[in-house]
Amino acid sequence: MTTEQAVRDATARWMRRRRRLIGYGQWKPFVDAEPVRQHVLAIRDAGMSLKNLTAVTGVSSSTLDHLIYGGTGYPPAVRIRTESATTLLAYWPTLDDYVDGAVIDATGTRRRLQALSATGWPATSIHQRIDFVNVKTIENARYNQQVTARLARAVRDLYERACGSKAESHGITPGLATRCRNHAARSGWLGPEVWDDDTIDDPTASPEFTGCCGTDRGYWTHKLQKLPMCPPCAAAHQQWIDDQVDVDPAVRNQRMFAARAAAGTRGVDIAHDARELMRLGCDYEQAAARLGITRQHLQQELKRHPEKAAA
Repeated sequence: MTTEQAVRDATARWMRRRRRLIGYGQWKPFVDAEPVRQHVLAIRDAGMSLKNLTAVTGVSSSTLDHLIYGGTGYPPAVRIRTESATTLLAYWPTLDDYVDGAVIDATGTRRRLQALSATGWPATSIHQRIDFVNVKTIENARYNQQVTARLARAVRDLYERACGSKAESHGITPGLATRCRNHAARSGWLGPEVWDDDTIDDPTASPEFTGCCGTDRGYWTHKLQKLPMCPPCAAAHQQWIDDQVDVDPAVRNQRMFAARAAAGTRGVDIAHDARELMRLGCDYEQAAARLGITRQHLQQELKRHPEKAAA
């Protein structure tokens, strides 16, 4: 859903509610301003100016100024019109809403640049596609906490093109790509297969190494495939151990061996079944849907379990 559609939907819901409450004699034209003020401050801290917020939401600049700053001799607003509150609380900026020079959180940009490095994209090759910044800026952005919205959008678009096409060299020399991948591995940078497109920008999101991270099966998949252990899987396994405290040791060990064995074969089975589906004409999305997993999980398993050539 686009930002404009979200705002229109919120306004329509507010109008329907307003008419209904007026009919019941329960209409309250003003609400507490504090939750709205904190939401607007969070949007501003994310890199959007109040001027731009007015442009995308339609809430007047005077309303926002009164909400945040108050007036001459007056404190910030204690109440705000219900319509304005509903519109503002329904809005959160997307990457495309920011002006080019806005300084925003770099989580998604940092992850994308590191993932590009892990797949063999050196900073010089990225610079050839994003030439409005120098190579040093691109190298630094792999570590930075903040970037400009213009750079974030350019990196996002390049990432979508580069990681969405299979076996395409993009003109990068093999030697350069190999050195870049080795550097990424030494740095602990993660490839695109562990990130979901819907959560890669979320600072609270964890990489999805196994397709079942956050479960005990995920823990054993990490162990068996020698993948970096993620906190959700470590926590899930510890919870499993805690839940088995009162269980007979022999039974507990039997359960643990069964869990380990199940995790050991699942990836192989997924890769085998997916290749059979693809031979029948399914693409990545269709095969993943048939197997009940995400596209990213499917790509992970195909990469970890390559097809063996016939003898």
